[in-house]
Amino acid sequence: MRNPNRASLAPDQAKAFAILLVVFGHVLRGLERADLIVYDGLWRTVDWAIYLFHMPLFFYLSGLFFAQTVRKTGYRGMLRRNLVVLVGPLVVWSYIQVGMQYLFSGSSNLKVGLADVLSAPFPPAQQFWFLGVLFVAMAAAGLLPALGVSRRGVAAAFVAAFVLRIGLDGWIDRAFESGPYWFLVGQFLWHFPFLLLGMLCGNDAMDRGGAHPALFAVAFAVVMAAALPAAPETPPLLAAVTAALVLLFYKVFMEAAARQAAEPGPVGRAVAFVGANSMIIFLSHVIFGAGMRALLVRLGVFEI
Repeated sequence: MRNPNRASLAPDQAKAFAILLVVFGHVLRGLERADLIVYDGLWRTVDWAIYLFHMPLFFYLSGLFFAQTVRKTGYRGMLRRNLVVLVGPLVVWSYIQVGMQYLFSGSSNLKVGLADVLSAPFPPAQQFWFLGVLFVAMAAAGLLPALGVSRRGVAAAFVAAFVLRIGLDGWIDRAFESGPYWFLVGQFLWHFPFLLLGMLCGNDAMDRGGAHPALFAVAFAVVMAAALPAAPETPPLLAAVTAALVLLFYKVFMEAAARQAAEPGPVGRAVAFVGANSMIIFLSHVIFGAGMRALLVRLGVFEI
């Protein structure tokens, strides 16, 4: 039987891995915009792989306990909770971050005006798009458990969303460049299937007899691989880097939920603590990353 203490830490440990990718990716792009690294070769490949991988992983993890939450709180309760947990931080931290970018415009890579500060939360921009899109995605996906849709019905919804995402791949790419609202629509279409996949691989499925934890890592890896664009300009190391990230995901998440696992040690608990507080890191990391980059430049450190 699977150790419940280990299994309960597994999603938070996976979130810690995902937020590490988020922070690393944003720091990498900040260094590139400040001309502190040359954005080609290995760095471009790593950046591309991270940005294909880390946000689908967050949507997938967000779906693991989502159906249970809707059944417990009801659909309206879920919406009220997400208004507090997602929309509230989106509004507050958008004003904080954009306000600081305006005040310290001389040290910021992103130049903003007073109008940008006043309208900061809407439409959600910079990293905050994730909170807005996740709220809308949960509002849509939450209708399934709220209406008593069976597991097969959720599976059918996932297949339909995934086929739509693949079929609209070119349109989604254009939407990303067509203004802030179309950008959000494109992000919704890209990531919604992963939220549904998380619902299919959620805690109910994990507790079902005979379901080996590796199956849920394989499910994510297969869907992630199928969603990758196969364009001629794709960096040659992209597939290898993405495969390495999937293997790391398996190690962090699935081995922690393995059957007959020992009690989690201090490292495992520390990693889970980071994952449990990933929202705080997500909201504030751009400010701290930009501050550190500006400090290094002022100290004359350019060889990052």
